[in-house]
Parts: sequence; structure tokens; C-alpha cells
Amino acid sequence: MAEIFNIKKGDIISITGAGGKTSLMFFLANHLKKKGTVLIATTTKIFKPNIKENNSFIFIYPEEILNISPQDNFIHIFCPKIEHNKILSASFEDLNLLKCYFDYVLIEADGSANKPLKGWRDDEPSIPPITTKTIAVVDITALNKEKNENSIHRLEIFQKQYFNSNKIIQKIDYINYINHNRFFKTTQSEKILFFNKIESFQLFKDFFNIVNKVEFFNNIYFGSVFNSSFIKFKNVTPIVLAAGFSKRFSGDKLEFKITKQKSILEVTLKNISNISFKEKILVGKNCFHSNLSHSYNFKFIFNDKPEIGQSYSVVLGTLNASFNGYLFIPGDMPFLKANTILKIIYKFQYNNNIIAPFVNGEKRAPILFPNTYFNELVTLKGDNGGKDILKKNSFIKYRFKNSNEFFDIDTRDDLHKLKILEEQI
Repeated sequence: MAEIFNIKKGDIISITGAGGKTSLMFFLANHLKKKGTVLIATTTKIFKPNIKENNSFIFIYPEEILNISPQDNFIHIFCPKIEHNKILSASFEDLNLLKCYFDYVLIEADGSANKPLKGWRDDEPSIPPITTKTIAVVDITALNKEKNENSIHRLEIFQKQYFNSNKIIQKIDYINYINHNRFFKTTQSEKILFFNKIESFQLFKDFFNIVNKVEFFNNIYFGSVFNSSFIKFKNVTPIVLAAGFSKRFSGDKLEFKITKQKSILEVTLKNISNISFKEKILVGKNCFHSNLSHSYNFKFIFNDKPEIGQSYSVVLGTLNASFNGYLFIPGDMPFLKANTILKIIYKFQYNNNIIAPFVNGEKRAPILFPNTYFNELVTLKGDNGGKDILKKNSFIKYRFKNSNEFFDIDTRDDLHKLKILEEQI
């Protein structure tokens, strides 16, 4: 666990936000105690843990600060004062003295009354200046729930800070909540954003469509303290390849009109646009491609040498992408659903490898490449695209049942099946 958050000996970690701060703090403490001496403290209030339930706790009181002998494999908890079974705030001065005795210091620096969202007081969070890392916890399980005192700590303040007239908590509420950046407002330490309680594909979909709208984008994790899952988020750029000549089709198949008089390419772009990507790229060769890319907010990359093969489009797309993965999507896949695209990206989060869909034992597009294959991708030649890389490297086969989604149009004969499938759009 220390490796995931890149926690090193000497780190002083403050935890802010809502929806799992205390759980995360004790989880990290249990792992870090195997690597060195650990201290837990708070600059707000936390419940005093029951020593009968965990005999690895050692409580430290103010009069003991100058005579501490930390023990390995124990969690030391600083208790400056206890009221109603709650440990009260430690002063910055005491924490400055205590840090010298311990390899790791974990501080709960924010309070939320066990609710997923909160309104912030002016004096929050209370992050000590000695902090080296601040982890902000975000719990999105309140999404689509009613805005009330059960889901939001200090509801009235929250409404003033992130006003939205809707009575239901929406994605825009989370986006505003994160973008206001109150988690880190009093610190210059390294900043980490952790989305907790992401325990299913459905919750990952919600997370993905929120995280790509937030401004903080350097150091994001998602997962679940309960499931001991902490995943460094790897963002993906969809790269639509539209610069081919459609030789077997006898004409530009991407301009062929299908449902509601939209072209094959437009429907493909529209389906991809149902996902909130941070960036989207279309590699094309004419004004039709350029105009469509702007209509759907894709970055348009002009392929001035389409005659040398598909690999050149892959090269151009890769060179212009910014993130951790490249998802190459042919422009003639109008039945590919957003859900399927997100499943491929979800698989990628847990496996930093090439992800290739398989249907009935056959490899299909789109294929996702990690950016570790950047050099191989930008040196491709010919008309095979990334197929040459797949031949030389291992990859993960992601099996799908619905072959219709992966249907692409190569010849005029495919139009008969296309008519049958149009009803699904």
C-alpha cells in the first residue's frame, strides 16, 4: 500500500475530504507498521479506538512526548485530550515534536460527520505545515441521492458554496465540489485525490464521467478501502481512424448515411461523445472529417499522406495524444456502445497491458495500447496499424458476446446487414 501512494519513510500524511478518511488512515497505519514506526493523530476529532478490538494500539499522552520509545508493529495514537470518547485536536507544535520519533505520521485533518459530502468552514481543513502529502478522499456513492442532512454535512453551507437548484445530487455537484479545491487550500504539500468506494463497474462509469471534468489531474487514485483496492487512474485518449480509402466499398463509406440521415462516421463520433473524455482525436483527410470533428469536439489531425497506409494515422494519433492509453477506433463502427468502450478502459485500469476485444474467438477493434508502447506505435509503417505490435507482444483478450457492436463496414455487401442493425441505434 505504501508503494501505491508512494509513501516513504519520513512522510507526514494529512487526510481531508469526506467518505472514508478514518478508515483510510487506519488501513494505511496497519500496513505501514510492518515497515517502520507509525503515529496517528488528528487536528479535528476522531473516536478513540477500542484497544480490546485491536491490541496493536499504543496511546500517547502530552506528558509523554519527551520520553517516547516507539515500537515496531504497533500503531501509536496521540491523545492530547479525550471528551465523550473522542480524541481531540493535536496542536501543530506537538505534532512538530512528535514527528521526530516516527517513520510515518498519519493525520486526520478534516471532519465530515461520516457523510459523503460537506460544506466547508473557513478554518477547514486543518493541515499542519509539516505535511509532506495530502490525500483528499471523495465518496461518490451519494450520486443521485436526495440533498439533505443525511447525505451532506452542513447542507446549508454546501448549498451556498456549490449552488445547484436541483434537489438530487448530480455529477455537476461533484465536479464543482472538487474543482473548488478546498481539500488542499491550506497546504503546499504533494496532493493526491482518492475516489473511495468504487467497488463496481457501474460506479467506475460514474467516476470516469466525473474525473474527466475536474481540473485537478496529476495524481488520482480510485478504489475501495473496504476491498483493499487502490488503483492509480490511467486516462485514455480515443483516437478515431478515418483517413482510409474504402477501396473495397467503392466510395467513402464513412459518408454513407444510415439512421436519421447521419453518416457512419457521425454516428461513431456521437456514440464516443456519450463518454466524458478529457480529449478525443480524429485522424482524417478531408473537410468532411474536419467539420464533423469540430461538431463533436474532437481534436482534428490532418493526415496528409493517407496513401502510405493506416499505420501513418496511428502514428499521428499517438503523437498528438496526451494520456496513459491510446484507444484506436475505426471510423466505421457505428454500433459500438459507450458501455463497451468503458469496459475496455475499466479492464485497462487493472492491467497495464494491451486490451483487445474478442468475439467468438476472433480479435476485433477497438484496441487499447498503454503509452509504454509509444515508441513502437510511432515507428509503425504500412497498412497493418497496430497488428504488428500484437504479433510480437502478449496482450489481454477481453471476450464480448454481442458481435453486432463490433460490426464494421468493408464492402457494399455489408450494407444489407447494416440495414438490419440500424434499428439498434
